[in-house]
Amino acid sequence: MSFDVYFQRFQDGSAVPGGGESMRLVLQPFLTNEDPERSFAFLEYGDGSADVYLRDDDMMVNHVVGQAPWQLLVDGARAADWVIMPADGPTCITDERQRAHLPEDVAGEVVLVAGGDELLRIIRAS
Repeated sequence: MSFDVYFQRFQDGSAVPGGGESMRLVLQPFLTNEDPERSFAFLEYGDGSADVYLRDDDMMVNHVVGQAPWQLLVDGARAADWVIMPADGPTCITDERQRAHLPEDVAGEVVLVAGGDELLRIIRAS
C-alpha cells in the first residue's frame, strides 16, 4: 500500500516531542538501507516491508507490503506512546489514555487498535 501513515505523540491537544528513540528500538533490528540525512530507512519484517521516515518526534510510513510490518508498527507506536494517523482513515490509538490528549482536528473518528491485523483492516476499510 502506498498511502502515508503518520505517527506522533500528543498531550493536552498539542503535538509534543519524543518517542523516536522508543520507536527506533522496536524497528532497529529490521531497518536496512538507512539514509540519515533524509531520516529514511527501509523496513523488512516477516512477510513484508515498508519505507520509514523516522525522526525524534514523529514518523511517516508508506509503501507497506505484507501483513507482518503492521504489527511491528503498532508495537513501536505503543512503545513510543504515538498515535497512528492513516492519511484517509480514522485516528488510531494504542492506549485509551491517548484519546483525551488528541487535538480537535484528529479527534473526530478514533479507534483503539490492539494489533497490526486490526490496524490493517481499518486502513483497508477507509
